[in-house]
Amino acid sequence: MAVILFFGRFSDLSERLDIDLPDTVTDKASLTAFLSGEIEGFAEIAAKPDTRISVNMMVSMNPVLVTNDDEIAYMSALSGG
Repeated sequence: MAVILFFGRFSDLSERLDIDLPDTVTDKASLTAFLSGEIEGFAEIAAKPDTRISVNMMVSMNPVLVTNDDEIAYMSALSGG
């Protein structure tokens, strides 16, 4: 089960999610697309250029694979470090 955390602007939309990811979710882009369909307003915030995503406490600007064993955090640039 993946753990998805929300910080900064994202925390206004959702609390922590413990979720079994569907087979179609394999990377950060597909996870963002999936969550955009599940959480109202998520797509607008995720599209902002200062959005950061960490997988297992590692922030990466490159495409990263995600699995049900990961902790994934969505955060805005001003949400702290």
